[in-house]
Amino acid sequence: MAFRFLRKPTFGGPVASYTLLHFPLRHVRWALARMGESRLTLSPPPGALFSRMMGCGRHGFSPLPDLRRYALVASWESTDAALNFFGSDSFAPYTAHTTEHYTVLMAPIQSHGQWDGINPFATAEAAAATPGASTPAVASPEDPLMVLTRATIHTRKLLDFWRHVPQARAGLKGSPDLLYAQGIGENPFTQQATVSIWKNSTAVRQFAYQRTSHKDIVRLTRERNWYREELFARFLPLATQGTMEGKDLLEEYHQIYT
Repeated sequence: MAFRFLRKPTFGGPVASYTLLHFPLRHVRWALARMGESRLTLSPPPGALFSRMMGCGRHGFSPLPDLRRYALVASWESTDAALNFFGSDSFAPYTAHTTEHYTVLMAPIQSHGQWDGINPFATAEAAAATPGASTPAVASPEDPLMVLTRATIHTRKLLDFWRHVPQARAGLKGSPDLLYAQGIGENPFTQQATVSIWKNSTAVRQFAYQRTSHKDIVRLTRERNWYREELFARFLPLATQGTMEGKDLLEEYHQIYT
């Protein structure tokens, strides 16, 4: 299945990807075995700078896992390296067992913090510093944005953190310009991440700075010191492959840019 590009990849430097794999009930045991082996985490594919196979929360954000859904988050040396992997025999067995799979290839435009002691997503500035690189990716006001937040929670803070998750979830789900949101994680209780897709940068700013529920959660995060490690990154979607719940979430943007 070929990728559909929203725009031509005219910039240099690393790219990132987010993949959601949805398995039917008959392949749940197969999926559990493959995810338990963590091959894509322990042995990153050729061209991968970073890769994590992660579980998904039930109904979006529950600490209880959805055994039919898994997510792959990765960063790549280049667009070609990513395309080679998703078209390879290494990835094919995963998609062959799914009812549906969806990948967004994306360019990091802002990233700060750490994930397992590193920042795996090169920013536009890093891409610009790459010898021979062309113009870094820059999002226009009309472009969709993907946002990833990831944290390792202090064990002693778990109860307090999870007590406030419904408040955070309600604030996110109530955003009118939110296209997608999913809670993922390496560990369902202590290592959590959220991936979201927004219609544009204005929608992200309004959520971050005008929604009271989100501002309250940010304040509590600082006051109560929930996280031992955290990372925040924004990305410009470049291309998509497959479908999620029967559709391409960024279909309207393909119509604009192709």
